[in-house]
Amino acid sequence: MPMASHPHARMTVALAVTSAAWIGLVFAKAAGPEQGQAPPPAGQTQTQTQTPPPGRGAGGTGAGAGQAAPQGRGGGGRRGGFTQFTRELAPQDVLVRGKGLYEANCASCHSVDLRGGPNGTNLLRSGTALADKQGDLVGAAVAKHKPPFTLINDDVVAIAEYLHSVHATMGGQGSPPGRNPTGLDLTVLVGDAAAGQVAFTSLCSKCHSVTDDLKGIGARYPDARGLQNAWVAGSGGRFGGGGRGGGGGGGNQTTVTMADGSKIEGSLIRRTDWLVIVLLPDGTRKSIARNPDTGLPKVDVKDPGDAHKKMVLELDDPANKKMHDITAYLWTIK
Repeated sequence: MPMASHPHARMTVALAVTSAAWIGLVFAKAAGPEQGQAPPPAGQTQTQTQTPPPGRGAGGTGAGAGQAAPQGRGGGGRRGGFTQFTRELAPQDVLVRGKGLYEANCASCHSVDLRGGPNGTNLLRSGTALADKQGDLVGAAVAKHKPPFTLINDDVVAIAEYLHSVHATMGGQGSPPGRNPTGLDLTVLVGDAAAGQVAFTSLCSKCHSVTDDLKGIGARYPDARGLQNAWVAGSGGRFGGGGRGGGGGGGNQTTVTMADGSKIEGSLIRRTDWLVIVLLPDGTRKSIARNPDTGLPKVDVKDPGDAHKKMVLELDDPANKKMHDITAYLWTIK
């Protein structure tokens, strides 16, 4: 018997149709403009009058996604970084004042280094302090403090800015303040250039000359530290060693001593416990099997950095005076 002939079936179909109609009416009402809301002005679409929701795509300043940077304070450092590293610090006079206020009012419970104690939270990890902007969150917390404080708003802001200045020196992964020191001027130009010339003549002039391979060496590096690292390590191809592949011996002069005492010389291409491959002077490659148990044939690779390794041992002194003197001298060779 067809289902439509049953009264219950006909009632079910009618209820379904009625429900669908009501649902459609509800959604149509929700999608339309609210009662009493004027339509958008002519020439302006509805999407132009809406503010995009906050999120990753809503902004890109140091003030946080979807929020504008505070007036008079820059957007901060790298885009998308943590607040404590992108938030612009207050002027020095505010930080000094905030430090004094903190030590007088807060350090007894939160400790001088902000690490907290039995009676105060750790302000280095406080979400309130880390997310604060110009004392807004810190001020709200101070207002609820027990016992109460009698601090004016400018004092609270100064304390918050001092906390921010400490947070800015914290390292990655929550490492303690001081890992990223600020205001330091590091230099390796602490030696005596005249004494460095004497040391250079004694230790380096057998292989190098400031009028030949090291001509203008002081102008080839952007800073003195890079110059010092290069000449001490013998890297960069200017000091007779290092560079890409140099550490493994690739391309270095090699002598292979066979079991009968005969020798084969060439440039090393590859060396393992079972095989050595050398490039012969005539341009051909020669592969020689090795016995890993006896180590034969014997392979001797000349390290072009040997002279520098010996020189570094001669430079070794507690104050590294000769090293700094030579750096100061080479820096003058422009």
